Order: sequence, then C-alpha cells, then structure tokens
Amino acid sequence: MRTLELGPVTVHRVIELERWPFAPAEMFPGITEEQVRTAGRALGAEHIDPRDGQIVMSIQTYVIRLPHATVLVDTGNGNDKPRPTLRAHHMFRTGYLDRLGDLGIAPDDVDVVISTHLHPDHCGWNTRLSGGAWVPTFPRARHLFPRAELDHLAAIHRAGPGDAVAADLARTFEDSVRPVLDAGRAAVVDTPHTVWSDDDARITVRDAPGHTPGHVVVELDAGGRRAVFTGDVIHHPLQFADLDLAQAGDHDPGLAARTRRELCEAYADRDVVILPAHFAGPGAGMIVRASGGYRFDWLEG
Repeated sequence: MRTLELGPVTVHRVIELERWPFAPAEMFPGITEEQVRTAGRALGAEHIDPRDGQIVMSIQTYVIRLPHATVLVDTGNGNDKPRPTLRAHHMFRTGYLDRLGDLGIAPDDVDVVISTHLHPDHCGWNTRLSGGAWVPTFPRARHLFPRAELDHLAAIHRAGPGDAVAADLARTFEDSVRPVLDAGRAAVVDTPHTVWSDDDARITVRDAPGHTPGHVVVELDAGGRRAVFTGDVIHHPLQFADLDLAQAGDHDPGLAARTRRELCEAYADRDVVILPAHFAGPGAGMIVRASGGYRFDWLEG
C-alpha cells in the first residue's frame, strides 16, 4: 500500500528504509529456529530472507492528508543521528524528505506530527542538522508527545546513564525531542486524546503500552471506515503466530504481549486497516482470525 483512500482523507505510506534486516535472535531473543523456518514458509522472501534466514523489516511513516490539514504519524530514524550502541539506527543518509516532496509535501506543509513513541526510529526526523545545530524539520507543526512517553525519555536523559543503550536513548532526547520542546512546537498530551475532529475525519491517540511506557496507537475514522497506525505494538508479521514473542526493545514484555493481544481482539475480522511501522512488502493489511489465533492479510498495491 502506497496510498489509501478513506472518503475525503488520503493516507500515504512514506518509506524511509525499504529493507532493514536483522538476525532473528537480535530482534526477538526468544525466537526458535523452527519459528523462523515456519515463518519463512508462511510469509515468503519479503519477510524472511531465504538466503540467510534474516528477518526483513522496513521503516515507514504515514501522512494523513485531510481537506484542511496534513498530519504526519511518526518521523522515522532521521539523518546524521549518532547512535554508537544502537548501530541499526546510526548515521542514516536517506532521501526521506525527497520522498515527502514527491507527494507535494514540503516541511512547512505539515501541521501536526504525532509520535507513537520516542524510540530513535520513530522521532528522528523531528529534527535535521543545520549549521551544526539540530532544528525542527517541520517548523510549523504541532508535535504531539504522549505525556507518559515524554516523561520516561526525559528521565533517562536526566539520569546521565552509564548503560550504553540508555545513553543512545538520552541522545535521542537531546537531538530529536529537546529541540522541538525548546522551539515551543510541542504539545504534551494525556491519553486518550482527540487530535482532530470535524465532519471529514476523527483522529484519536489511545494507550498501547508495553513496548515503551507511553506507547500509543493512532486511530483514524473517515469516510465510514477506520485505520489504525500501530507503531511498534507489533514489529513483524511472524508475531501473529505467537503474540507472546517479545521484541528485544520491549520495556515490559508481558504488558507488550497483552497489548498485542488486545489489538488483535479489537480489530480482527473487521473493516479496519492496520498500518504498522515496520512490516515490509505492501505494509498495510487487516487482522483475521485463523486456526485459533490470528494472521495478517495484506492490502495489495
């Protein structure tokens, strides 16, 4: 899915990195070789590389084009961001802003930025490097940060962490969040929170904790249909076969698993388009019940 039409609202998928591979145990420490083989047979080469068994993901964001506003859900990893421990996020150089430009969207055109959470690959393009300083990429936009999420990351930053991973998260606050706060472009919100509501559409952020303490999903109702931007509630379609399978970065693995299950129970077998942050291939799809569990059916095109 590159474009989704929901009545008067258009959703564009904007890919920052199309192929983002990981060794299975690096992404999911508890995964078994049999789970990888089974996923490879079920999902195919777009999702499990048959040459080396690597899990294939992507980094993508979404633009919601309303008749009277442009909303960006997550901003990807960003360029030039130093992440010496989290090497998968380190010093990207991509043409992400050019891809936004291909849609006719300049940075000044974005009215609202919503962060599902504040990991490096979801808030990085909040800022760009200009004259040696980090400045807001979308200077007119109101950036919505869930309060619990912002408080958690700010606490890591204040602690002056010695742990290497925490140090990279502190860098994320310093270069991708703090400049937005300093520029007065942040709106810190308690959840649930209505982002937009008019005759054309309703956008709501709702709690979906576990991967991070303040993680949210974004619900869009428009044209009589619904879409849900799920962030990192679920990272890869192989998790539908085992909703308890924890991702390496889950802050609270048990809570993350419960949130995944609640997501599936809420949206399975309904006309609700699921828009994940990291699914490769067509990206978007729907959750359906299958064999006592769930699977993901992709939208084509």
